[in-house]
Amino acid sequence: MSNKKEKPLIKVENLQRCFRTGEVETLALKKADFSIFPGEFVAIMGPSGSGKSTLMHIIGFLDKATKGKYVFKGKNVNKLSEDELADLRNQAVGFIFQSFNLLPRTTVFENVRLPLMYSKKTNSKQKKLAEEAIKSVSLLHRRDYMSNQLSGGEKQRVAIARALVNEPDIILADEPTGNLDSKSGGQIMKILQDLNEKGKTIIMVTHEQYTAEHARRIINIRDGSVFKDTRIKQRRIKDGQDLIK
Repeated sequence: MSNKKEKPLIKVENLQRCFRTGEVETLALKKADFSIFPGEFVAIMGPSGSGKSTLMHIIGFLDKATKGKYVFKGKNVNKLSEDELADLRNQAVGFIFQSFNLLPRTTVFENVRLPLMYSKKTNSKQKKLAEEAIKSVSLLHRRDYMSNQLSGGEKQRVAIARALVNEPDIILADEPTGNLDSKSGGQIMKILQDLNEKGKTIIMVTHEQYTAEHARRIINIRDGSVFKDTRIKQRRIKDGQDLIK
């Protein structure tokens, strides 16, 4: 749980994003105001077209707001250069995507190690961090498998290990169970809950209420605006079964 005496890790104020096609303007994000503190597990929830993916792209430094303010660790993101944004994407955020985004004919180890290739860490340090990340998702026995030899649930666990390997400030998960069956999805949510228990800050985008309830807080978005922000009784997973905590 976060300590509100801490400074927020993320603070957005009146965040807006407008897309222009010719003379047509589309306001994908109309207004977003909230703070996220270190150690929180937040679900951003809304139907397709609500603006949640646009918001995630801005939070993850993949896009910039048209108006409003985004402060990350005390820095005004709007004023950062493209190079500074690229550094933040690589160092501060670990991404988990619905479609996994793994290199298909590449081993689990090399997929997990990939983000470190752009760092200044030594080869031995890179190998150690990759091994630790793979171990954290219980996949050491698949270390040298090609990613296209894995099940969907295993692929997502590799994606989580890859997201962890740079020891980021936040993990951004975009519909992390969207391509999985219920059992594999439950395993992924348990891993995310366990990571949060260890202090990781997790922001998850989902359109499913059931998935959102595995977080500790839900920010609801509708028609490009935040209309509800609530703390909830977290749906806990233990031994394959959900428990309300």
